Amino acid sequence: MSIKTKLSIIFSFVVSIILILNNSLNYYFTKDMLENDQKQQMNQLANEIRVSIEQTDIGSTYIEDLIGEKLRYAAMYTKSNLDPNIENVQNEELIELSKQLDVSHITLFQQEGDDIVGKRSSDPTQIELSTKEWGYWFEAFQQLFNEQRVTIPEGQKLPNYWAGPFDVSTSDPGSIDKWGYYFDGSTNYIINPYIKDDQLYQKFVDTTSANSIVKKIVAESNVILDITGFNPKTYGKDPIYTYQNGEAIIELRNRPLFFGENTYERLEYDRKYVLEAYETEKSTSYETEINGKRVVKNFVPILGENPYVIGLVTDYSVIQSILNQQLVSNVIISLILLSIAFVGSYLLAGYIVRPVKQILRKVDEISEGNFGVHVQQNRKDELGVLAKRVNKMSDSLASYTQQLKDKNEEIKNLAYYDTLTRLPNRNSLQELFTTKIEEAKKDKKQLSILFFDLDRFKSINDMFGHRLGDLLLKEVAKRLENGLDQNDIVTRFGGDEFIILVSNTNYNYTVQKVEKILELLGKSYSLEEHEVFITPSIGVSIYPQDGKSIDTLIKNADIALYRAKDKGKNTYEFFTSDMDNLAIKRVQLEKDLRNAHRNGELELYYQPQVNLTNGEIVGMEALLRWNHPKLGLISPAEFIPIAEESGLIIPLGEWVIKEACIQNKKWQQNEIMKNMRVAVNLSAAQFHQQKLVGLIEQILQETELEPQYLELEITESIAMNSSDYVISKLQTLKNIGIKISIDDFGTGYSSLSYLRKFTIDTLKIDRSFIMDLENAEIVSAIIAMAKNLRLSVIAEGVETIEQIQFLKEQSCDEAQGYYFSKPLAVKEIERIYSSLREVSASIIE
Repeated sequence: MSIKTKLSIIFSFVVSIILILNNSLNYYFTKDMLENDQKQQMNQLANEIRVSIEQTDIGSTYIEDLIGEKLRYAAMYTKSNLDPNIENVQNEELIELSKQLDVSHITLFQQEGDDIVGKRSSDPTQIELSTKEWGYWFEAFQQLFNEQRVTIPEGQKLPNYWAGPFDVSTSDPGSIDKWGYYFDGSTNYIINPYIKDDQLYQKFVDTTSANSIVKKIVAESNVILDITGFNPKTYGKDPIYTYQNGEAIIELRNRPLFFGENTYERLEYDRKYVLEAYETEKSTSYETEINGKRVVKNFVPILGENPYVIGLVTDYSVIQSILNQQLVSNVIISLILLSIAFVGSYLLAGYIVRPVKQILRKVDEISEGNFGVHVQQNRKDELGVLAKRVNKMSDSLASYTQQLKDKNEEIKNLAYYDTLTRLPNRNSLQELFTTKIEEAKKDKKQLSILFFDLDRFKSINDMFGHRLGDLLLKEVAKRLENGLDQNDIVTRFGGDEFIILVSNTNYNYTVQKVEKILELLGKSYSLEEHEVFITPSIGVSIYPQDGKSIDTLIKNADIALYRAKDKGKNTYEFFTSDMDNLAIKRVQLEKDLRNAHRNGELELYYQPQVNLTNGEIVGMEALLRWNHPKLGLISPAEFIPIAEESGLIIPLGEWVIKEACIQNKKWQQNEIMKNMRVAVNLSAAQFHQQKLVGLIEQILQETELEPQYLELEITESIAMNSSDYVISKLQTLKNIGIKISIDDFGTGYSSLSYLRKFTIDTLKIDRSFIMDLENAEIVSAIIAMAKNLRLSVIAEGVETIEQIQFLKEQSCDEAQGYYFSKPLAVKEIERIYSSLREVSASIIE
């Protein structure tokens, strides 16, 4: 394409942009103006509807009073035609009078104890009808029987007479009725004539009510599609039923819609905007598409004694039609202007480009690589300047070309290598896998994907900051590069996730490789002044049986990785086909766990802790249990890791601490169970919360539990990874008066001398040492050294009398386990507590 053509196109393009921008702004401002105008019209229309409704209310009140007068005359006529003693009145008489007076029914109410009951009626459903639960109606009946003038605000009040307002009938919730009640002391009953859907009132309502008004407006308008009166107090909420004599009805004032049918309903959005209009006392609106039609929904608040919100649905196509017409006109004008601009620019470009062509011929030579060619141009204008710059460009191209090569190499390096660890990244992994997979196919060999991340890496980042976390990642990368074979491809997948590509492998070789990684990364890390322990969890997938694409192999290795974490971390798992189902189950369990607390599925069980000197029960360990509605009791080993990874452990842990304190406070008030502590486990995520101390103080204050009766258990791994931070927080908790113990001691490879820094009260020997008495020497050493540090010792997992005898010989302070009692629910603990004390005492003796 020639410069001449390009200049013409560019100039036309600029003109086009200006025209498009002008048309767009015009379209936007016109659209905004039309929408604002329509909103103002809707506000004005809503006020006109409000006025019409108020005028209708005045008329309906007048009609209602006329009906009330009719019912009063009917009641007085009934009194004159009946025996004053209700015992002498027959239902047949009331049926006849109902026909004569042209009322729906007549009922006679009489006092019966503390109730007022329908005793005679032309309507069988009214007989034995209790009114005790009728609220202000019942109050009005009592005032009538006391020959007082009715004083409640509702209804029509005259001497010896009260007419209830129009409302929903209990006996027939589908109708709107009007009742009259008359009592002048000359009878021993209240006379109650009433009318169902009175024709006079109904005719008035049909012609002047809010529904008739909005129907007329909608029918006469080509813009308004629907008008609805919303009750902001009940719309979108569960129905508010009024129960009378066992019947559930919705009173007029509690109906979600006062008028209209809300044909274009979007309950979730409408509820939001209705409330916003009601609360802010300002109009709200939004655009949407309903039933294939684009509409605007406006919500206008109507304030007053009984506020409501008028919803007006308008057809957006009216606005769109105006906009389209304007847009078509603007486009036609723009096309004419664009044509003129193109012709003029083409003629101007021809004048400009002629001398440029002379320069282009030389530039073509330069573009072919002949950078020594110079343009001969002696002009003094811009074209002369252009010629000089082309010459300068020719001289500089060689230098620039070399610089570009160097820069491209650098960009490629950044694209395929991790900037922190200098390991290959995801992009590089994809290409490396493609190469390795071809080799594997050719040699008919297997290829392994080792996917691992660092356990508790987030805790280290949170505790020491991301700078120290980055140092740790660099050290991990260094160990892997130095410790693995050159053929093993180590990549950083992202965050603390790494993938190792092992070619020409088999199952046994892969196992050796995984165990080598566990060994390399399991040793302590010295990062500045901190000693940090970190372990990997590894998932393994193998080509071709576990997948033939890199994405499938990584996905399956990731599933196996989570399986390894479920088994306690610091281990590895090979992918199997059933793990897909486990992954799906895990996702569902996490979803169910989020609702478990709200649904009352969580419960605390308690396991007694026994003093090995006198057999007294001195404490209870609180253990969380989840009774799933479909799966039954789910093991904590299954759902606690899910809670920790999803962050649910924070609210769950707070609930456990509070529930345990509430329960122990109740036990403290029991003479037999007082002075007993309750132990609660803290996860690493809970412990590292900044608000932990304040939260526990608040719980103790709310439950009124004395601090010494609460014991917090932290894991050994928490203490090992952040000693300075742990020392400060543990000291703060100790200052409150709370007991501190280290749980599962012996599994974290720490030394007792390391514990001298910590202000703790108790060591809990892990059950794995107690179950096998071959570990007797280890247990003895732990107890002896703990005693030197003036720490109490409690053994977990005690299940035999031989274990108890051994622990007593070693001066172990306390024990807990199934030999004394399994974890029990509160009711079960309280039921058998006395017998547990006796059994424990007899065992120790």
